[in-house]
Amino acid sequence: MNITVLMGGNSPEREISLLTGKAVEKALKEAGHQVQAIDIESVASVLAMPELKNSDIIFPALHGGQGEDGHLQALLDILNIPYTLSGAAASALAMDKSSSKRVMRSAGIPTPDWLQVSWDRQSEHSGTLISRNAVEGLTLDRIFERASQELGFPVVIKLNGAGSSVGVAIVNKPNQFEVSFTEVVDAADEPQIDLILEKFIPGRELTATILLGRRLPLLEIRPKEGFYDFENKYTTGASDYLVPAPVHSPIYEQISADALRVFELIGCRGVARVDFRLDGDNYYCLEINTIPGMTEHSLVPKSAAAVGIGFSALADDLCRAALHQANGVK
Repeated sequence: MNITVLMGGNSPEREISLLTGKAVEKALKEAGHQVQAIDIESVASVLAMPELKNSDIIFPALHGGQGEDGHLQALLDILNIPYTLSGAAASALAMDKSSSKRVMRSAGIPTPDWLQVSWDRQSEHSGTLISRNAVEGLTLDRIFERASQELGFPVVIKLNGAGSSVGVAIVNKPNQFEVSFTEVVDAADEPQIDLILEKFIPGRELTATILLGRRLPLLEIRPKEGFYDFENKYTTGASDYLVPAPVHSPIYEQISADALRVFELIGCRGVARVDFRLDGDNYYCLEINTIPGMTEHSLVPKSAAAVGIGFSALADDLCRAALHQANGVK
């Protein structure tokens, strides 16, 4: 196949996207395909790239921003160019953490309590907090008050539409709230920032990979220090990975089954990674990632390797499945 890998872009996760794109390019070449990897300036630039129509399939390797939130996928749909991984609607829903959590909760899949905040950076100390019952104008003090009363501490503050552990802070003590809130806001580029405050769940970090509708083994992440932040995620030797995760049945089976349910409810295709926290026998789904990382540190290739699927075969399977679907082959 003639495959184009799109990578880079202009989101805060650009550098991780480049790592994923180069790794996917290498894997697909090893699988025998003709591959070109293009570092795009922005998602809109694909409109000025007629050479994409010469590709049999596009492999999006963009993390965050318009490369993952459905914009790129919608443009490729308009251009009638087939591509791997999830479509526009599923990408948009999964990227919106608050909306996807509502889907989980409505389906009875446990997810931590949360508050959604729309913050206007330009007005400095005014924002809007969106709860299940009301929308109200808020100061930072009022957001702190609501978070303290409804979520408690520790509390997680994170950007509603970002990944790769960009824009995440765990606030352990009330006196750390303002500084942490500001740090998360500063991680975003837009003047109007959408973020969520989420009840912190102690315990173990688990992730479930769904590959072409198949449940791969659960993987447990054990950072050697702190939590699984950007540094622990992308530093060699900073975390240990156990696959299959040492979780007893029936909890293991319940988590794995709910991961597949989330994949199907969101409408994903190809591959996705679903993240969980396990506190004793209680588990909570945090989010689903429709363009999971594909680097030497990434979790999806580790789970695939545990069942004998090498990285080249993984990338190859995704491209073949997407092309078959585009051609109407079951």
